[in-house]
Amino acid sequence: TQGCGESSQANSNITWERAKKTDIGLETNLWNGLLTAELDYFYEKRTDMLFAPTVTVPAEYGVGLSQVNSGAMSNQGFEVTLGTFHRFSKDLTASLNVNYTFARNKYLQIFETPATYNNPNRRKTGRPLGTQFGYQATGFYTAQDFNPDGTLKSGEPTQPFGTVHPGDIKYADLSGPNGKPDGQITPDDATVIGRNNIPEIIYGIAPSVSYKGFDLTLLFQGAGNRDFYDGVYPFDNSSSATLDALDYWSPANPNAKYPRITTQPTSNNTQGSSFWIRNGAYLRLKTGELGYTLPAGVMRHIGLQSIRCYVSVQNLLTWSHIKNFDPEISSSSGQYYPQQKVLSVGLNVNF
Repeated sequence: TQGCGESSQANSNITWERAKKTDIGLETNLWNGLLTAELDYFYEKRTDMLFAPTVTVPAEYGVGLSQVNSGAMSNQGFEVTLGTFHRFSKDLTASLNVNYTFARNKYLQIFETPATYNNPNRRKTGRPLGTQFGYQATGFYTAQDFNPDGTLKSGEPTQPFGTVHPGDIKYADLSGPNGKPDGQITPDDATVIGRNNIPEIIYGIAPSVSYKGFDLTLLFQGAGNRDFYDGVYPFDNSSSATLDALDYWSPANPNAKYPRITTQPTSNNTQGSSFWIRNGAYLRLKTGELGYTLPAGVMRHIGLQSIRCYVSVQNLLTWSHIKNFDPEISSSSGQYYPQQKVLSVGLNVNF
């Protein structure tokens, strides 16, 4: 029987978020355009952000608790734009424009349980939005970590993720009573393993040059201070595997990129951990165009106003730590339609 029900109770007291913003800017143009600059510093404090309470209610309550205006966050950073243009001669000109933006936010107030707030490694308050938490991977188990009967040797922390074998991921025992290792892996051993996949740094470089009838314009786009959780496991949900999954652990390949291969992902190796964190910084040649305009004398001879032929490209080159999918996305699972490399050849004719 189909039906419907409320997932959370209503809150008639919900109101708008509030923000106080400060921006200090400077613009300048020097030496007849040889140098232009825009400098901005910004700070924002946002309050009354909507968050769901962390308190739990018994099932008999019948409905979840609503969000309340309880959060606060700060965001600050700066933006720099520099440009230059110079005419070297009648036939040769060049320009360069560069922009760089840095922005970092921080939770000032957020609902947290004592389990996270009282653990400095897991605390969200005081950290940026989207900070990634998980276990700290320390490498792979080796045969030397096990007794002859297959059990872990004394001194190796136990974990609740099932039986482990050589080639499985090993996690750091970071927290126990008094903040010291306690010989077992528990949620209290989680720590910061990565930044948000939304970059704190974005930048662009746009050079151009023209010489007689030739012109070249480029746009490089980049991002930094971001991390991806690349948890793509071989044979997950009966799927296949990428080619780089062939670099898996074995006694003959102890320094492999991935843990031992199994017909389906194991519970131990799919725990959220630093093992699957990838640096999401990249630099990409976003667009580029090379063109040639026929001389005016030729145009007068053939009776046309102008003819320009050109070759343009999009997403031609990418420099990235991530090799198995497009870094210019926000979906760390790779579930998106990828951007394409495009090469175009054109001709503009004005009669």
